[in-house]
Amino acid sequence: MHEIVLLNKSFANQVAQLHISGISTGFISSLGPGFVTALYEAITEDDNSFGFVAIEDDKVLGFVAFSTNLSKLYKYVILKKGFKFAFILARKMMSIQAIKKVWANLFYPKKMKQMDLPDAELLSIVVAPEGRGKGLAKQLTEAGFEECQKRGIDKVKVLVAAENQAANKLYQKCGFEFKMQIESHQTLSNIYLRAISDKQ
Repeated sequence: MHEIVLLNKSFANQVAQLHISGISTGFISSLGPGFVTALYEAITEDDNSFGFVAIEDDKVLGFVAFSTNLSKLYKYVILKKGFKFAFILARKMMSIQAIKKVWANLFYPKKMKQMDLPDAELLSIVVAPEGRGKGLAKQLTEAGFEECQKRGIDKVKVLVAAENQAANKLYQKCGFEFKMQIESHQTLSNIYLRAISDKQ
């Protein structure tokens, strides 16, 4: 029987592997296991970010990650983990394209702010193939929404590639409503919003 628990550092490696296999075409995944693991470790340590995992016999079947303020998460990563991330990234930053994508990620929160979108964001969610069909995605997002409510967050956004039909359907099922489309990393993406106070 699985249980939903708060994401902590001990799960970071499993979560990173799940992220890379489940979001294989994403820019974050392209930076490799070391970077993705360090990122999820930072999410567990940053006061403005959190996540939940669905576990069964110490195996992570799914996870969700949120940040109530992405700018502050990035600031935490740069100030507290800068050397570690710089070392990991050094081997990956061999192309102008990769450097441009990193800068685009860093300026993404400011871009969202200019569009009058909420700071809080569902960053990622993945359920392993063996965990599907159990309602884990819904349970994980609901745990995240409850935590947002405790933190006084009234709205959460999520960004998803327009062509990713499965993910778009999942977010709609979880109560997100379509807001707009933007270009992100040369990909057309949908932005959805979800009012936390609404009981779905």
